[in-house]
Amino acid sequence: MSIGFTTYGYDIVIYLIAIMLSIGGITLGLGYALNERKLKEFGKKELTESLFNGIIVGGLFLLFSSNGALGIVINQLTLSNNTTISCSAILSQNPAICLANNYLVGTEPYTFDGVQHYSVLSSVTSLMVSLISLNTVLGLVGSSKIDLIIITISLSYVVNPIITQIQYLIRILSTISISILVQAAIITLIAFSALSLILPSGIILRSFYPTRKLGGFLIAVAIGLYVVLPLSYVLNASMASSFSTNVNSTSLSEVTLSTKNFQNTLLNSGAEAQNSNDSILTSLANTISGGITSLTNSISNTITYLYSIISYFIVYVFILPIFSLILTGISIRELSQILGSEAFFGKFDIL
Repeated sequence: MSIGFTTYGYDIVIYLIAIMLSIGGITLGLGYALNERKLKEFGKKELTESLFNGIIVGGLFLLFSSNGALGIVINQLTLSNNTTISCSAILSQNPAICLANNYLVGTEPYTFDGVQHYSVLSSVTSLMVSLISLNTVLGLVGSSKIDLIIITISLSYVVNPIITQIQYLIRILSTISISILVQAAIITLIAFSALSLILPSGIILRSFYPTRKLGGFLIAVAIGLYVVLPLSYVLNASMASSFSTNVNSTSLSEVTLSTKNFQNTLLNSGAEAQNSNDSILTSLANTISGGITSLTNSISNTITYLYSIISYFIVYVFILPIFSLILTGISIRELSQILGSEAFFGKFDIL
């Protein structure tokens, strides 16, 4: 992991610290020369803050530089347990961000803690495609009418409640997908801007008296977003790996295939019923009745299983990220206080 503000703001910060040290020294000298208490206090304060700024910049350089202390810690926490991940160049600068991206929206399988996983988005998408396919086939079955001469069978009253449940599941999965994409976009934005924009801006603003608190807050935000938030996603991925995140859509495919076969049976039954006697009609009716019972039981069991899977997705996509935000907010608040600033969260200041 390489430092991000060397090119974008580090040189400017060094010049600003030198300038503010000079201003503080000159002000302090004038205060003693004129025996002015306010000038003495202002000069001492500026010298102290400028020296503290220099310590902050040096500390950040040691933490975020190539092979820096923070990079080593992140590598150990993220890559120590047989973890294999791949990302674009900007994301791979921080292994925790890279793992968070793989965990959320990775297009290829990744290995975490020695176990291969698919991204949450891939699992949700696979489930949605299977449900849409099943919904389409059930719609065709529900629109089919079988004329058995003495009676006409319509399966819409059986299929429509199931279709309603499936469409409800599809809407839930769509909401989950949107949440995943939003989180991935935020992670990507952090990778692009935390060290290259927010952190140098914070250091520069902290060099000036009027914007010192804002600068300290931005430094805390940059560290919280670039370090704490991605590492919390590493923790989330570790917690999620305790469960089966690799959703197997085989059961859904089997149900869809059974539904298609049942539809073909209905169509064939309608054709056979045109020149059939009473015994054959009775046999066809019994076959259709048995097929309906078997199909509805199979779909009901599958839907029950899907609800349990979706409950896991809700934990991964909503509950664990809330925990990540709380942890990040607490870290930003504490770092802001150390840097002489304040983090105001309004009604969430209880954090």
